[in-house]
Amino acid sequence: MYIKTLQIPVHYATTKRKRGIMNCLTARLSYAVRLWCKLIEENDIRTRSQLENIRLQHRVQEETGLSAGFVQQAGNKALWMWSAYREQHALRKRMLSKVKRDSKWYEKLLNREPKLPCTSKYSLIKKQPVRFDRRTGRIERTKLKLTSYVAHISTLAKGETIDVPLNPCEYHRQLLEKGIVRDFELIWDRDRKRWMVHVTVLFQSVPQPVAEFMGVDLGVRRAASTVLMRPGEKPHDHKIFRNGKLKLQRLNDHISHLQRLGKHEALKKQRNKRRNVSEHYDWLLANELAESCRNVLVVFGSPDYIRYNNYRGNNKRYLRKLLQSWSFRRQTQYAQTKLDEHGIPSLVLNEWGTSNRCHRCRGKVERSYKGSWQRVKCVACGLEYDGDFGGAANTAQRGMSVLGVKSPADLTVLNGAGAPVERAQTRDDSAEKVDEPRSPAL
Repeated sequence: MYIKTLQIPVHYATTKRKRGIMNCLTARLSYAVRLWCKLIEENDIRTRSQLENIRLQHRVQEETGLSAGFVQQAGNKALWMWSAYREQHALRKRMLSKVKRDSKWYEKLLNREPKLPCTSKYSLIKKQPVRFDRRTGRIERTKLKLTSYVAHISTLAKGETIDVPLNPCEYHRQLLEKGIVRDFELIWDRDRKRWMVHVTVLFQSVPQPVAEFMGVDLGVRRAASTVLMRPGEKPHDHKIFRNGKLKLQRLNDHISHLQRLGKHEALKKQRNKRRNVSEHYDWLLANELAESCRNVLVVFGSPDYIRYNNYRGNNKRYLRKLLQSWSFRRQTQYAQTKLDEHGIPSLVLNEWGTSNRCHRCRGKVERSYKGSWQRVKCVACGLEYDGDFGGAANTAQRGMSVLGVKSPADLTVLNGAGAPVERAQTRDDSAEKVDEPRSPAL
């Protein structure tokens, strides 16, 4: 099973009355989320069972005037926000325990204290989206001439509901007919000045058996490099994907040139061009990766720690600039979505140290070898190879060790039990488990 989120705009012919009701409802829900954040902090709530305290729910219900379903949904949103905050706080604490106290990196970590939920100025202005489930709303098909789908939403008045017409494109209609609608969010797009409905749709695919591991090394200069590997055998079938990197670099240089000249009118025309071009090439890369995979378990290397450690002032300005313009997280998310459509399991692991170690003897490697940044040489065994090849091979080996695969016989057990796939929690999955499928926006 996999999930997609469809960003469907509200129809332009929606009446002012319905727009006003949506505005009041989302504002009241945002207020309820802030109240829940304070109650979670005061009562040290960490689980959903603790969140179902009748006394606390009645308190929020009296102050906001919302129904019980809306109050519980706002509580789930606040609980997810606090879970994300505690995770970031624990990560920072682990990093501080590994760094010397007198170093410059220790001072940088001290200043990176994550903010409490609903305490920043931006969070007080921005409305917090809350998921609508069957208790408070649903997406329905209609026979109206104006639109084919409406969002049936409960209002602040008891027993009163409204039907908000949607404006889906043909692609949205095909996905809505193919999948199962789980829930949706009502969001005000401040940039486009219009209401959007983010619909979460659940799909089912036929899983493929796992015969090999594929390590994927997302690169700054190259889009991606992949290597196939079986337990106890050497890596093979190295593929390099060069998808749109050169065109994006030229576009970045053009925008930087306009910024230096101060041509603001020309910059306004280029406002969203780089993002649109980057997303387009990320989807092309995801499609190319999914089409090249058959009967494999794909292991992606996530450079989160690499970007986290390249802070301002570490005398690596060029590398930091490359990392900031690199959409590795979006590339991984899009690729995993396409792999789920084909029934191919995937795993995302930290790639720290995969490019600095030899995949054969685990020794350190020497970069910039023979005048090429891509060529590396192992100091211990003297093996010369492509750096992206070694990074992808080490990523595949790390995936085998995490899943406990040491021999080809373990692959049979893995296929029989179903490959465990490490998922990234969606932004509002407060009541879902961590291994919930991803939900990229389309």
